[in-house]
Amino acid sequence: MKPEEIKQLQNACMAISELKSQLIEEIPHFGNQSLFFQNDEITTGQLNNKTEIKIHLLTGQLLYFHNEEGHLIDITKDNFSEKFSKITSKYNLKIPEIQLDAVPHSQLSEFYSYAVIAKRTIEHFRMTLEGNYTLVHLWPHHFDFSVEWFTGKNDERIGTGISPGDEQYSEPYLYMNPYPFNPKVTENNLPIGKWHTSSWKGIKVDRKDLGRYPQNEVTDLLHQLFLISKKNFE
Repeated sequence: MKPEEIKQLQNACMAISELKSQLIEEIPHFGNQSLFFQNDEITTGQLNNKTEIKIHLLTGQLLYFHNEEGHLIDITKDNFSEKFSKITSKYNLKIPEIQLDAVPHSQLSEFYSYAVIAKRTIEHFRMTLEGNYTLVHLWPHHFDFSVEWFTGKNDERIGTGISPGDEQYSEPYLYMNPYPFNPKVTENNLPIGKWHTSSWKGIKVDRKDLGRYPQNEVTDLLHQLFLISKKNFE
């Protein structure tokens, strides 16, 4: 899935992310900019116990819900941007400077198929973690699902996520990035995937390779990669 193939949906999510940042205070690890995927929807989650903005991927409906009042917009229609602007004005929010065009149903369907598998994969992996870690976030600017785990020392962390593809790689892939990166960790052999040391540093596993295994084995493989990544801090 190439980035340009889901650009309209991504722009819509980036706009929603900007509104979320206006509605709540800053959260550690940029959580005020993240979205979530649940119940077939991309959502801000409930904000301040009164507001939620979400897109239903099966219907193409955007819901702006505030204080028990809902506003629906069909994001597959050409007047999406105009209606979105009216809602932001109604609630005295700054209109995001992002081009909003009608989102084709094909984009909704393609992203939905990716999101179901990606979210499940990262969530199952998250259930193997102990200590300090985040929720599974959906990041609009790259459309990746990720969780971060923290050692509790300085800014040491391991980010694990699945990207739908980017300018460098057109196909979805999983990444696991220990930070700050210690090149010596690459001396460890991997049960799946390979070390990636150009542009970003960490482990890269192509989705097609993960797809050869049932979910329980994928979870086990990711946990093995996680234990190897922890050696980065030894």
